[in-house]
Amino acid sequence: MKVYDKIIADTFDILKECDIKELEVNSNVNWKCLESNEFIMERDKALELGDRTKVSTAYNCLTDNDELVNRDRILLIGKDLSEIKADTNFSRISFINVKHIDNLNKAYINVKKLEYERFKVIPEGYMVISSGIENKENIRVSKKAIKSGLNFETIGNLFINHYKKIEGVKNVVIIFLVGDYPFINKLVKKSREVDIITNVFDHILKNVILDCNICPLKKICGDVETLREEHFFKDKNFIGSKNKVSCV
Repeated sequence: MKVYDKIIADTFDILKECDIKELEVNSNVNWKCLESNEFIMERDKALELGDRTKVSTAYNCLTDNDELVNRDRILLIGKDLSEIKADTNFSRISFINVKHIDNLNKAYINVKKLEYERFKVIPEGYMVISSGIENKENIRVSKKAIKSGLNFETIGNLFINHYKKIEGVKNVVIIFLVGDYPFINKLVKKSREVDIITNVFDHILKNVILDCNICPLKKICGDVETLREEHFFKDKNFIGSKNKVSCV
């Protein structure tokens, strides 16, 4: 599962000049999670994260590369919840290190499963309005939650602890970006690359088109270096070459 590795590396490279706060990882964090999203009314709102009129992003990447994701981490760029005095823009990124899967179909299932697991983490007082189409998250945080001490350390740990209950998950990195930054457009581009790779996964498994000369995804496959590797296609008898992907 190395098809997203370049995106992970690129993301870290984009963020390397930022003032990053590393928050404490805690497997015993204590905060109630709900089974379904709550509705926080305007009068009960302390703040909103995410602005539908501004550029932001939310994306997940899987890897089995222990060098890229070698431990659980919670990274915060910007202010914590108690420090935010007005509605502000917001992005969130997750990198998940999983055990290696040889079978292409099982790998794809794992990608889709972990993509949807994020919707199951629902901290009380933290209403999530996600847009899968736009790859964005909009959050409404209640006054009660802020008063009770909800912060990004707690939220990050809730995500990590949830993911690590899933078979095959080894380590998780959660990145919160609070505010507007000039590099957000670069991260949005990375989120679109995640979608492209996942769509290529689906395309290959469905055998939609076996003639690469007429395939509309030919350019995409050619641009994603790891999708040209022979081991990635062995379940479907695909052979990667230096310049293209061909089917036999």
